[in-house]
Amino acid sequence: MLDRKNLVNAGVLLAIVGVSTCAAATCSSLESNIDYQGLDIGSARSASVNGCCSICSKTNECGAFTWTNYNGGTCWLKKSKGPTKVNNGAVSGGADVGNAHSASVNGCCSICFKTNGCRAFTWTNYNGGTCWLKSSKGGSNSNPGAVSGVLQTSNSGSSVDPASAKYSVAAYAVGDWGQTLDMSSCCGGTYNNFDLHAQEIVGKLMDIQAGTAVKPKAVLGHGDSFYWTGIDSLESRDSRFQTTYESRYNGDNIKNVPWVNVMGNHDYGGANYVCNVGDQLVQCNSTAEMLQGLENKFRYQADYTSPNDNRWALDDRFYVRRIEDAATGVSIDIFNIDMNDADIAGSHGVCCQCYGYAKDDNGGCGSIARGDKHCCGGDNDMYDTCMAKFVQWAEDSRMQLTKQAKASTATWKIVNSHFSPIQHYKEDGMHKWLNALNGTGIHAFIYGHTHGEKHDYSDSLRIHFVENGAGGGTKKEFASTIPSFATQYVKKEWAYTGDEYGFFSVEGSKDWLKLQYHTADSKWKFTENWADMTIGGVATKHCWYIPRDGSEGKACL
Repeated sequence: MLDRKNLVNAGVLLAIVGVSTCAAATCSSLESNIDYQGLDIGSARSASVNGCCSICSKTNECGAFTWTNYNGGTCWLKKSKGPTKVNNGAVSGGADVGNAHSASVNGCCSICFKTNGCRAFTWTNYNGGTCWLKSSKGGSNSNPGAVSGVLQTSNSGSSVDPASAKYSVAAYAVGDWGQTLDMSSCCGGTYNNFDLHAQEIVGKLMDIQAGTAVKPKAVLGHGDSFYWTGIDSLESRDSRFQTTYESRYNGDNIKNVPWVNVMGNHDYGGANYVCNVGDQLVQCNSTAEMLQGLENKFRYQADYTSPNDNRWALDDRFYVRRIEDAATGVSIDIFNIDMNDADIAGSHGVCCQCYGYAKDDNGGCGSIARGDKHCCGGDNDMYDTCMAKFVQWAEDSRMQLTKQAKASTATWKIVNSHFSPIQHYKEDGMHKWLNALNGTGIHAFIYGHTHGEKHDYSDSLRIHFVENGAGGGTKKEFASTIPSFATQYVKKEWAYTGDEYGFFSVEGSKDWLKLQYHTADSKWKFTENWADMTIGGVATKHCWYIPRDGSEGKACL
C-alpha cells in the first residue's frame, strides 16, 4: 500500500460539493512496537488493534492511530502519522483512510467523496485497480502509473474569485518593534540608515497603507515591544511609551487604531535582572521578589493608558479580541497567547538573568546553564520557580486557546504570539502546541522573535504560519528555516530577502483572507537625519489568498 508520504504529484484536482455516508475502510500495514507521536484528535476503547481502523475511518479528520493496552485496550486517534518512537506493545497504522477497488482513476473521486474523512487519493493498478484513500494530501514523489487527486469542498471559497471579493475588515501585525532609547538595539556594529530609522519607517508605512486600503481595526503587536529589558519601572513607563511607541505610530490614519499585544522575552527582562529599585535594575533578594519582578514587568505594560483613545491593550497573558465589520458581518477573532516558555531564547534566558549577574563579564551568557554562578547567582530554587511559572502561563494559554478557538463563531481566527510552536521549540514542545491547535479552525498563526519575514503552511493542521519579526526594534535577519523534525508538518510558501523591515496585513471577506507583507518601495531615500529623508510609498512583496476552510490557497496575481 502507498504511504501518505508517497502521493504522486499528478496535478489532478477534482471539485466535490457536499457530504455523504461512510464507506468501509481497510488498514494500511501495521507497525508493531511503534508509537506515532503527536497530532492526537481523541481516543476510543478497543480490545485489540483490529478495531482501530474502523474507528479511525468513522472519525472526522482521523488519518492514523496507535493502539496500546491502556485501560483494557485504547485506540489513540491521530490527524496523521507523526514521528515514530519505539513503544513495546504498541501497534500503529492507518495513515490512509482506506482503500477500494476501482478499475480506473475515474471511480476514486466518487469513492473518496462518499468516505468520511477522505480528502485525497492515489490510484494505482494494484490488484486490477485500487483507490488508496487519504485524509489529506501529503508529500509527493514520482510513481509511474499512479494518479492522485484532492477533493475540494464547497466551503473552500473556490466558487468566489478572491480578486473581486469584498474585503471589509482588516488588521495589521508587527513584531519586535520597540527600539532602545540609546539606539543600541538597531545600530550596534555595522548598520545603514534603514536600520537607524527602521521603527519610524515601518510606522510611516503602516500609516500610508491605512490611508489607501481597508483601514485596520486592530494592530497585532507580537511582543519585544521595549528592548532590551522591557519597562524598567513605573516611574519611567509613560516617558518610554511616549518616546518609542506613541511618537512612532502617530500618523493620522493609524494613531487611534487599537493595538492588541503580547509579551516577548525582552518585555520580561530579556536576560537582565527582573527586579528594580526605581529605574535601576537590581538583583532579586528572594524567589518571592523574583516572581513579583516578573509580575511587575507585565503590569507596567498591561496597566498603561494611551492618550490616543486608550489604544494600547494587554488584557492578560491569554485573551481574545474580536474585530468586525457591522455591514458585512465579517469578523476576526484574535487569540493572544503567552509562549515565553519557548526552548529557543525563551524563559531560560529570562530566568537566569545572566546579563545582570555577569555584568560586563557576559560573554558566556549565550551558553549559561542552570546552577552556573551567573544563572540566578547559582540559586536553583529561584531558577526552577521562574521556569515553572512560564510553563504554567504557556499551559494555560494552550488550554484556553483550544477551548475558545473551537467555540469561536468568527469568520476568521488568528493567533498572535511572540514565539512559534515550530521555530522556537524542540520537538516535544512543538507537539504540545500542534496538538492544541489541531481541530481549532485557526487560519493564521502570526509571530515574531526571529527578526525575519516568511510564510509557511501546514496541510495537516490547515494553518498558515507567518513569521513577522522585522518590525524595526532591532536589526533584521534572515527568516528562520523549518527544523528537520517539522518538515513533515509544514512547508515553505515564501520568505523575504533579509535586507529590509516591514509588517503584515490581513483583510477578510466572507470567503477569503488576504495576507500581505509590506515594506518600503524604491522611492524612499534613507538618510542619517530623518528630516532629510525622502518619503516614498509602500511595496507589497507577498500576497496570498487563504480560503475559509484553511486550505493552502494561492498567491495573488
